[in-house]
Amino acid sequence: MEDNQDLVKTYDDINAYGFTDRLKNRVFEKLKEILNRFDKSSLLDVVYTVVKELIVNATKALMKRIVFAENNLDIDDHEEWQKGTAVFKDKLRERFIKEYVKKSKSLNFKVKIRYIYNKKGMRVEVVNNTPIPKIDEKRLRKELSIAMKYKSIADYYIDNADNLEGAGMGLALIIILLMNQGLDPQYLRIGNVGEETIARVEIPFTGDYIPYRDQKFKEKFEKEKTSVPVAYDFD
Repeated sequence: MEDNQDLVKTYDDINAYGFTDRLKNRVFEKLKEILNRFDKSSLLDVVYTVVKELIVNATKALMKRIVFAENNLDIDDHEEWQKGTAVFKDKLRERFIKEYVKKSKSLNFKVKIRYIYNKKGMRVEVVNNTPIPKIDEKRLRKELSIAMKYKSIADYYIDNADNLEGAGMGLALIIILLMNQGLDPQYLRIGNVGEETIARVEIPFTGDYIPYRDQKFKEKFEKEKTSVPVAYDFD
C-alpha cells in the first residue's frame, strides 16, 4: 500500500484526552467519508466499532497511568500492578472518568488518530503517548490469542468472563468482528514504538492489498539488497 502514489495520510490533530461525544462523531464522520469514497460504506459499522474500541482502550491506558502515579505504585512490578489495577477498576465510573480526562489534559497525556488509505485499502492507527507496561502487554497478547479461537463474542464472554482484565473484552470483540467479516486478525497490531503505544487496524478494499507489515519488510529488503529474513520489530 505504501508504494502507491495515490496514498493519502490524514493525521487527526484533535487532542483526545477522553472518548468524548465530539470525538465519537468526528471519528464516525471521517470513517464514513473514507469508506464512501471507495464504495465501501457497508463496512462502516464494523470499522467504526473496531476503531472505537481501540480509542477507548487508549484513553483508559492514559487513565491507568495516572491512577498508578497518584498511588505511588510501580506499574511494572507484579504485586503493585495488581493493587493498582484494582484501584483503576474502581475508578472506571462516569464521575471519575470526567475527572481523569481533565488530569490527562493537564499532563499532556493524549490520543491521536491517523487515517492512511488509497483505493486498495486503509489502515487506522490510534496512538497514545505512553508505552504499554510490560505486564499489560503480556496479558494483551494472551487475550488476543485466546480470542482467535472464538466465532462468537457471547461464547468468548461465557468462557472467559471471570478472567477478563481491562481491555480484554474489547480486544476480543475486535478480533471476532474482523474474523466474521472475513478479515485476517493479523490486520490488528498493538505495540510500543519508543514511548508511544500504537494500535493499528487494516481494512483491505481489494484482493491485491499488501499489509503494512509486509510492505515494510519489502522496503527493508530492497534497501539492504538482501533476501535473507531479518528480525523485525513493531512498526
